[in-house]
Amino acid sequence: MNSQLREQAVKLRTENEFSYGEIRKRLGVAKSTLSYWLQEFPLSEEKIKELRKKGWKKSEVKIERFRAAMRQKRKQKDLEVYNKYQKRFTKLSKDAFFIAGLMLYLGEGDKKNRDKIGLANTDPWIIKFFIKWLVDFLGITKEKIKVQLHLYENMDIEKEKKFWEIELGFQKKQFYKPAIRKLQKSSFSYKESFRHGTCSIYVLGVEKKRELMMAIQAFIDKYMEYKKGA
Repeated sequence: MNSQLREQAVKLRTENEFSYGEIRKRLGVAKSTLSYWLQEFPLSEEKIKELRKKGWKKSEVKIERFRAAMRQKRKQKDLEVYNKYQKRFTKLSKDAFFIAGLMLYLGEGDKKNRDKIGLANTDPWIIKFFIKWLVDFLGITKEKIKVQLHLYENMDIEKEKKFWEIELGFQKKQFYKPAIRKLQKSSFSYKESFRHGTCSIYVLGVEKKRELMMAIQAFIDKYMEYKKGA
């Protein structure tokens, strides 16, 4: 039920450009919950002025401007922290990037299959990072990487396939037939433009999988030795 309400709230915000107050009135969702769901969907000042002319109450405009201001403050604080770590990371060694990929795979990758490297994520940024990591550290060419998309039945399948082809810079022949899932009551409809399903990337090969898994094990063992001596 919550997932369906959230989807409706996002749709009312992005497609109908309703205010928080109007969405709360229609869906009966708590103010704190709605704020969490819609925090990434602010309205521009131009849009707020436009909607004010169409009949928005002054109080609604005031709330929207307040939320926009708070979001801008959060973005500014985020940028300050980001810049701090950008300076801190200027002298990172190659090993640091290597370990980052190992830990990503430890958390997100397939550990059971002995002859296949596999990692799935909904975020193109994560997928692209790991692809680059495979190329840089395991010497795997992009042409040897295969992709399978996990999509929902009411998505525009061809559109999503094209999105991932362009995003990853892969050829069509590198894509397996997408897995199409039936919608459940708890599922999003995935009609929103920011949702593109789940992308899984695979590399076949016993030796490469062994190298990856043993590197992870060696790092963990080294860390445990370090903790014992601390």
